[in-house]
Amino acid sequence: MKKNIILILALLSIAYFVVFCFPNSANSDNINMVQVFEPDEAMPLPYVFHMIEPYGSLKLSLYNFAYYNYYFYGFPHFALSAILLLPLKWAGQLDNIPLVMAVLRQAVSLLPILAAIWLLVYLQTGFKTWKAVPLFLLLAGLPAVVENNFWWHPDGLAILLMMLAILFLARDNLRFGRYFYLSAALCGLAAMTKGIGFYFFLSVFVYLVLGWVNKKASPGRLVLSAAGYLAVMAAAYFISNPILVYSAERERFFEIMRDQSELLTQGYELQYAKGLAAALPTLKEYYGSWPFLLAGLAACVGGIRRGPDRLLQIIILAWVIPLSVMDFFIIHFKFQYWLPAALPLFSTFALILPERIDFQNLCSRPRGKPFWESLFRVGLGAILLIQFIFFVASDGTRFVDQLHKSENSSSIAFYDEASGALSALPKDAYRVYHDVRMYVPQSSGWVTETNFEVLTYRYIEKGKFDILLIMQSRVSDYLNPDAQAVDEEELAQAREFYGDVRAGTVEGYRLVYQNGYGLIFVRDALYEQYFASENSNLEELWPACRSCQPN
Repeated sequence: MKKNIILILALLSIAYFVVFCFPNSANSDNINMVQVFEPDEAMPLPYVFHMIEPYGSLKLSLYNFAYYNYYFYGFPHFALSAILLLPLKWAGQLDNIPLVMAVLRQAVSLLPILAAIWLLVYLQTGFKTWKAVPLFLLLAGLPAVVENNFWWHPDGLAILLMMLAILFLARDNLRFGRYFYLSAALCGLAAMTKGIGFYFFLSVFVYLVLGWVNKKASPGRLVLSAAGYLAVMAAAYFISNPILVYSAERERFFEIMRDQSELLTQGYELQYAKGLAAALPTLKEYYGSWPFLLAGLAACVGGIRRGPDRLLQIIILAWVIPLSVMDFFIIHFKFQYWLPAALPLFSTFALILPERIDFQNLCSRPRGKPFWESLFRVGLGAILLIQFIFFVASDGTRFVDQLHKSENSSSIAFYDEASGALSALPKDAYRVYHDVRMYVPQSSGWVTETNFEVLTYRYIEKGKFDILLIMQSRVSDYLNPDAQAVDEEELAQAREFYGDVRAGTVEGYRLVYQNGYGLIFVRDALYEQYFASENSNLEELWPACRSCQPN
């Protein structure tokens, strides 16, 4: 049976991988289009290209590879990405952005998370029972997993490393041997990849307490084991980022980590809503309904009380708690943040899935078990089935939308309209500012600049831009009277600028076009030279344009 189950899972995995190749190569005609849909993909990509540039000697090339210079994510993520792109570089295909993005999305995001699901299915079933198949389908069909498969990001790799840390800690079985320290090494790698390894502290602490309660080790050995775990984790953390041997880079790395931590807890310029109530809409969209979430928690707790592998479920619950507290109450919730906790938590559904379904005796009482327990298991099973149906429907919609994202993009449509609105300008290398998610391909010949932070007159004056392309939604966000700033002075300056944008009176610029998506301003001198005669009726049209609202 085990071989047949593994074969079925392998075939499902191959089909799963192949199907995602189609959306993962779409909507990526060029790096600008990638930035429209996922700035978090477009910004680090040039750094990966730089890592695999050859230098005069092997030593310099290795240094260049290690010096990835984008410290928001750890070196393991960039190293894996760069190695995967080496064959494309040798084949002269790095300019083939659809292929580059497909390789990165498939191999850096999808494959690791698929491997993590295999590990969880193995931990909960050993591939010895047919319940492994529905468990695999449930985890692989989780909307958060499907959404994560669509982008190149370190979450998949970090999740795989943490699932390996859980696997080895459970396999150690309170012996405090080599698997215990393997878990520590993987935890350190996960911490370097995306920081989540630091939240494993409660699992390790509970594991040590269980070793003491069950008299598996003396207090002295437990203290040494705890110190050893920390030492191995720290060693793996530093070894996995070789650039940290240089003091200047080490200081810069940790400075960026501190800044990133503050941004997650405080917000990016504006303070984002935090707390469980703020997280609920995203939680429901990507992880299911309250009954489903509570069923997962109930399955995990039930496994701790009476399951076949209580230690594993204890490790999982102790891992879920601190990560959930952080995600729901301390930082602004995003769909991918809870995924490292959700997958192992939902893997405990294996404990309530039946070995087989006996429809004739569905609610009958098995010998030696109370009727309420059988009824409870049937109820949980019904919740899983209903939720899975909703997941499949959501995944189908999400998949089709991803395939046709560029066709339905307001940003790409706005660029076509902007080109028409600016057609009076002669061909030249104009300096153009555009908001991050606005599509401005390099083929336009413009010298472009974008900015993740808020706009102010000081930034605009310093940039000496000829053209400004600004999103209506960004104007609305920063002029929202309910918006709370991280830095009040900075927000005040931004509101001065965005207020003028909304009024169409930006100092030094004239509005030449706007619709519900964006606005176009050109420098006064260019306006007077190329637009004044053609737009003499702009003031008559302005009242109607002013009522435009962002999509």
